[in-house]
Amino acid sequence: MSQHSRDKLTSGKKVTLGVSALAASGLAIGLLVAPSAMADGTGAAEALKQSKAAAADAAAAKTAAPKTFAASSADSTVVSGVTVNGSNTARVGTTNTQTVTVKWTISGGSELYGTNASLWRGTDTGSGMERFLNSEEFEADADLCVRSGDTTYSCTATFKMDPRSFLTNEDAGVWKISLWAITDAATDVDTDNAKTWYLKRWSRLSNNAAPEPVAKGKTITVTGKLERANWDTHKYAGYTQQTVRLQERSLTGSYATTSSHLTGTGSLAGVEKQTRTATTDRCYRYKFEGTSTTPPVTATGDCVDVR
Repeated sequence: MSQHSRDKLTSGKKVTLGVSALAASGLAIGLLVAPSAMADGTGAAEALKQSKAAAADAAAAKTAAPKTFAASSADSTVVSGVTVNGSNTARVGTTNTQTVTVKWTISGGSELYGTNASLWRGTDTGSGMERFLNSEEFEADADLCVRSGDTTYSCTATFKMDPRSFLTNEDAGVWKISLWAITDAATDVDTDNAKTWYLKRWSRLSNNAAPEPVAKGKTITVTGKLERANWDTHKYAGYTQQTVRLQERSLTGSYATTSSHLTGTGSLAGVEKQTRTATTDRCYRYKFEGTSTTPPVTATGDCVDVR
């Protein structure tokens, strides 16, 4: 969806307006330019304020447009297909900045006056907001959406998550998407929870079966360690008291769980160690199913030659 950009409305903010509506109305309005904000307190509140200001300007642009564009046969603007990184999860490690991609579809109106998706954490966007982040496109005055049909728009917004600057361990877990969309349909969308998603601390799981080779009837020790990113120290640390499954297979078979165990604590934080009697050539690995703050991970299998 091509657009023009220049300040026009009294608030000084900018919004998205379809090019056909621009031509008819004489307005030239772009997307709000806003500094990124992810800090708690005033930073989050300011980012929320900027998003709401852009929504107000989009509504004003809709009202100001000629009636031929300000009215649609559709009753409602509809937002659907909201995803985060293709599903509902984003994973961040200890040092590398990760890109979180949010996609959504807008339908119901032939002209799109404005839309924005923001990421936030907390109980509500009033007194209980801990984090609020506007997208890179929002702050860069770039298009979020392209027209994909007569009354349909496909939208994408990207966000940067830097564990060294923005995140603490408290940020892992449930997040939400605030999303508004204004078209020429009779009613618009404005919701603080277009989708619930999970920001998770990257996990890793080691695995070693030894000795290799081993004499038949001797003991095989399978050792692993479950770790996850610590956003306070920017290092990986053992994830204690978590269920890991020991899986086994023949050299040509498929892995199956043979037992489940809790990872260690203290000096053995995240460590798991099990023994098996060597009978035939066999492969071993550990698997972790994940939690609301930590993604699942499966270790690389290690095969033992029994002689």
